[in-house]
Amino acid sequence: MKKRTIIDIFIMILLLGLLIFLGTRDYDKKNEGKDSKRFDHDYSMVSKDNVFKYVSEEEFYDLLKDGDAVVFMGFKENEWSNYYAKMLNDAAKEVNLKEIYYYDFLADREKKSVMYGKIIDFLRDYLQQDDQGNVNLVAPSLLIIKDHVITYYDSETSYTNANVTPKKYWNDVHMQVKTDKFVNAFNNYLAEDEAVGGQDGGEE
Repeated sequence: MKKRTIIDIFIMILLLGLLIFLGTRDYDKKNEGKDSKRFDHDYSMVSKDNVFKYVSEEEFYDLLKDGDAVVFMGFKENEWSNYYAKMLNDAAKEVNLKEIYYYDFLADREKKSVMYGKIIDFLRDYLQQDDQGNVNLVAPSLLIIKDHVITYYDSETSYTNANVTPKKYWNDVHMQVKTDKFVNAFNNYLAEDEAVGGQDGGEE
């Protein structure tokens, strides 16, 4: 192969790499804030300037295996999730937590996919059985995992009496108390030397 041909190939490779880099950067720039706008549309009580990032069931399972994540589990049709999301976002803003992953599990729970089953197996010790003996994710819930250890799992209001409305349950006092709990949990997550905590129990 002639020397000139080798140089041409090398230049082409450099140009191709540059195009890929610029294209990726442009894609990231276009999609910046896309999740927060979508979340604002889905959750009326949360501001446009929110910290939520959507993840699929595969991405959620990868986060569990990776061992470091803050994940909100819910679905937009669930009114309790709306209040929960507001408190999570307020707490995250207070401690400068940049990102909370959001897993809308409703469709996956209904179709009972293989990946959803893997998620259930991973979290089984933190989930409750329903009246039929089934174990599923419930809304709303919060998971914090640090260094491959679940340091916080909360499902308060997931099993609340059906006669109690979210508006009635989450008065100003209750919301402030819960937000403070989230602040504490997020501070522990962000700390370099976190002492492993327990789970914050939900309503029966």
